[in-house]
Amino acid sequence: MQDQISMRILKLCKRLDKFTFDDILMIASNIDESVLKLQLIKFVQDKRLVQRGDLYFYKKRTPQKNNSILSYYPAKTIDIIIRGFCCSIPGYKLSYILGVGEDQVNKIYNIFRNLIYTRQPEVLFTYYNNSPQQCRNRIFFNLETYFYVFKNQIFVAEQPINLTNEKKFTKFEEQEFKRVYSYLTRFVNHNSCKSDLFQKLAEGIWRRNKNTEELYDNLKVNLLNIFNINRTIF
Repeated sequence: MQDQISMRILKLCKRLDKFTFDDILMIASNIDESVLKLQLIKFVQDKRLVQRGDLYFYKKRTPQKNNSILSYYPAKTIDIIIRGFCCSIPGYKLSYILGVGEDQVNKIYNIFRNLIYTRQPEVLFTYYNNSPQQCRNRIFFNLETYFYVFKNQIFVAEQPINLTNEKKFTKFEEQEFKRVYSYLTRFVNHNSCKSDLFQKLAEGIWRRNKNTEELYDNLKVNLLNIFNINRTIF
């Protein structure tokens, strides 16, 4: 049911092409206003829409060539790159070990980071829709970022959701957020993290409190689900 509503809203966005929230609200009959707002935020985060102030622009999809690199290399090579990423081996070092170009290793690493980052919204919006919560905002490299805590999980967002009836953090959530924020300031403490900041913050949250085997299993399963890599090759 939720997928049907999502597709319906996306079709309305495509039809309008350029619109405000009030524009789409007028024609989105029988769709709750809060559900519509959450879905637009998700579409912006998923790069299906571009938001500039009060205006939304539908973003036409172009063929995604970036992920084709995963099918270019032998399965064993990709598996080693997954392991290297999970072990936090820098791309240039893994490039030397594998005899694969550094740029190629870094491209694959970035695919992993995008995967980690873009799977957040679905879970976040499900929690938020059931129990709206105020966010916490922090500055990294002069860029404002927004965090939510649900079910002992931290989520990072580029924009606050801001619906009505938002609850404040509980004392436990506040303490957990402070611990994670302290950890993230160390994780992204060098200028190279200015690029793709949100992906790297999401990566830091994903890595926290997991051992290498957990990271490997988690990433491999998600890759298999999204890129349809044959399970038997691992």
